[in-house]
Amino acid sequence: MEPTTSISPQTRQTVPSRDRFNVVGNAQELPQGGFLHHRRNGRMLPPFIAPTSAQELSNTWDTNEEDVFICTHQKVGTHLTKKFIVEILRATENYGSDHPMSAGDIGHGAVPWPEVMHSQRGARHFRKFLQRTSGKKRLWYTHSAYEDLPIRRVHPKSKFVVVLRDPRATAVSQYFFYKRHPLLQISKDLDMDTFSSMFIEGDLYFGDYHQHTLGWIRRRDNRIPNSSVLVLRYEDLVENKLAVIDRLLTFLAPGKRLTDERKESIAESTMFQSMKKSLTKDPKSFHLDPKAFFRSGQTKDWEQHLSRNIVKAINRKTNRTWGRGDLTCPPLDGLMSL
Repeated sequence: MEPTTSISPQTRQTVPSRDRFNVVGNAQELPQGGFLHHRRNGRMLPPFIAPTSAQELSNTWDTNEEDVFICTHQKVGTHLTKKFIVEILRATENYGSDHPMSAGDIGHGAVPWPEVMHSQRGARHFRKFLQRTSGKKRLWYTHSAYEDLPIRRVHPKSKFVVVLRDPRATAVSQYFFYKRHPLLQISKDLDMDTFSSMFIEGDLYFGDYHQHTLGWIRRRDNRIPNSSVLVLRYEDLVENKLAVIDRLLTFLAPGKRLTDERKESIAESTMFQSMKKSLTKDPKSFHLDPKAFFRSGQTKDWEQHLSRNIVKAINRKTNRTWGRGDLTCPPLDGLMSL
């Protein structure tokens, strides 16, 4: 049975179209750099998420065995992961033509960000989406910290794909993304070194990147067992596509097989230029302009953008938070991965 939710009164601008977000409520700015935001549990949220909506989901939403979640911080390969999973599910599920993922849409109409859907469209729209997609695997994504997961009860068969990225690359990608985002009001004068220092300090959207990552790996309670979690690295999404496809197929559709030709087709569809061209030609409900926001698709372009001192500072933060060793990924504590 799908949950019943209701949306609390809140200040909202005009109802957006399916591919646009609007600022909700009385958002604040940081003294340094702008960063229009709300806060929930002390962590910054972007201005298009209402903390009341996130809290209502936490109080009312129970997942079921159909639900698959992509869990990421920002700019670690979220849209790329959506493309992999949507194509694998399309190949293994019998979606009817009226299902939002049937045509390969990776935008919010097919793969919602639940806190945003609830904030922007309201509880009724959220309930309708649950009803419309019931009976087949459906895909969500969230950038929330594990402690802020907007779910009341997690079904034991719900699946969670956690995606990580080299913190140095994450810092660079966030910098360019935030400065280009039309709603965040980032100062035009904010430079890379200043932003990187803010990234290291950790008080940006969805909280400290290093702690956010550890939170999803360690999961302080038993709501989500290890068997329901798959960890992927952005670097593998770019460089080891066929291995990623095989791992996702086993995790999401155990016992099902795809031909080599179908796997190659999925891999090709996730190439950076292929995605950029496809989304530019037919964005469906994808809300960002690929020409502006699909920047690089590379794994080490941080080497061209970060000063030596900033690299050292991020590495120190990584070693201090994740433990000495791999500067791109913390110990996975037995979780499923490549």
